[in-house]
Amino acid sequence: MKEQNFDESKQQEPFDLDERLRAYYGPRLREQPLSQSSWQNLRLRLGSQEDAGRRHSFGWLFPRKRSRAYVPMSIQDAFARIANEARVPYRPSMLHCSLKPQIREPAVRTSWFGRRKIRLILPLNRVVTMEQTELDVLLATGLARSICARKPIYTLGRLLLAGMVLIACITLIFSWMHRVPPVGFPFAIALYAMVVWLLHTQARSIAFHADTLMVLWLGRGHVCNGLHALADHSRKPRRKRWGEPSLAERIKRVCGTRVETRDNQLTLVG
Repeated sequence: MKEQNFDESKQQEPFDLDERLRAYYGPRLREQPLSQSSWQNLRLRLGSQEDAGRRHSFGWLFPRKRSRAYVPMSIQDAFARIANEARVPYRPSMLHCSLKPQIREPAVRTSWFGRRKIRLILPLNRVVTMEQTELDVLLATGLARSICARKPIYTLGRLLLAGMVLIACITLIFSWMHRVPPVGFPFAIALYAMVVWLLHTQARSIAFHADTLMVLWLGRGHVCNGLHALADHSRKPRRKRWGEPSLAERIKRVCGTRVETRDNQLTLVG
């Protein structure tokens, strides 16, 4: 009788345990799919663990790499969505995010050589209060400028400017060796001034072309809302920087002219 009671209680234990767990934790939750950026982060972590094992075994063959700055998940999701709209392969290594308490306005920086490295600089007090349209405009601006900087016309222009700098250096050396600095120095200074002016002009042209791409990806209404939000939180929206048009100039050009916008698979003119 004792053995029979023990067998019966043993068979009922799993059922009772499941009932108790269900009563304590509640019903089973539905499965929630992860976002694209989460899968990318998981893949990178798995790859970094494999690389760490290889470096542990062959440390002299695999030098240690620098660790990347942490990018908030919300910013990664927004950047992955914009990259998908731009038909650009998304890699988390493309985006670097810096939170700085000493700055007052957000900014985005790209590589002058056209590398796919986008640096987002945010004020520490604006991370939570920033609107989604502002973040989208900043991320799309960085991605669009990175794409435009790799176009052949701008690459060729940078090569020509590098050649002008080389000619100026050779002129300085030649005039110094032959003791005729009054002849070589003005020519070299004029070349340097021309290079600086052309770099400024090229940077502004890239910025304007990038705004056109951004409108194609996000739509003019979304871009205008983001630019106006950035201008509202800016102390000097009309201030121009080196190679950077002001927010007021960008708003006037994007929101006050006819540009093409894309809606899903259709291309419309707004």
